[in-house]
Amino acid sequence: MKYVISWLLLFMIVHSGAVVYAQDNPLTGLWMIENVQVGGQEMTPVAKWTRINPDGTYESGNGWLKNSEGTWTYNEQARTFLAKETNGLTDPYGAFTVGLEEEQMKWVRTEEGQEVTVRMTRIHEIPRSPADKVQGLWEVDRDTHDGKKASSTSDPGKRHTLFIRWDRTYMEHTPEGQRQTGYWHMNAHRPEITFLSHGGEQKPPSWRIKVINDHEMVMTGLADSTKGQVVRYSRLKSFPE
Repeated sequence: MKYVISWLLLFMIVHSGAVVYAQDNPLTGLWMIENVQVGGQEMTPVAKWTRINPDGTYESGNGWLKNSEGTWTYNEQARTFLAKETNGLTDPYGAFTVGLEEEQMKWVRTEEGQEVTVRMTRIHEIPRSPADKVQGLWEVDRDTHDGKKASSTSDPGKRHTLFIRWDRTYMEHTPEGQRQTGYWHMNAHRPEITFLSHGGEQKPPSWRIKVINDHEMVMTGLADSTKGQVVRYSRLKSFPE
């Protein structure tokens, strides 16, 4: 009798079209979110990835920061992918309809009356986000405002450094000998960083950032207090003495 029940359960699983996990399922692997459209608006997160594992689990994050995990099922007949979060809020919007073509995948569903389309590309390693790239110790090479030099660090006795720590705090030493600390926040959709001073004496400045070859960084002012200002940094391996 138990063999009859086992075969019956197997028949129901195979013919239901639902795949809990499969070693050769084409959905499995590491995927990079290339574009997210919500209605007519683009809302693509920075360095967003998801890893769909053959054992029926998944994980996702932004850059080196993992922020989601759970289980997944795929209905082969309906071509729908359903993820169930186990480390956060429950997703109330249901399964995505899946389109898959070689190394590209598309998910589509409706959220609050708007069509949401997610486009992905298969990748082989987790991408680095701007938040990953800016971490470390930096020294100001050149500070300009409206194209004119504001300061220079050619004098080794007046060095200006910025230490951006992994724990989302920062420490800045100015050429005048001042020390400032606080928190830093990276925009989820754009390479923009905001510094929030522990002193709270000024409006938090925001900057557009660009890291070049891991060794150079350019910050362009976005706030009223920093508009027109461009600061160029080089990475240091140790603190200046």
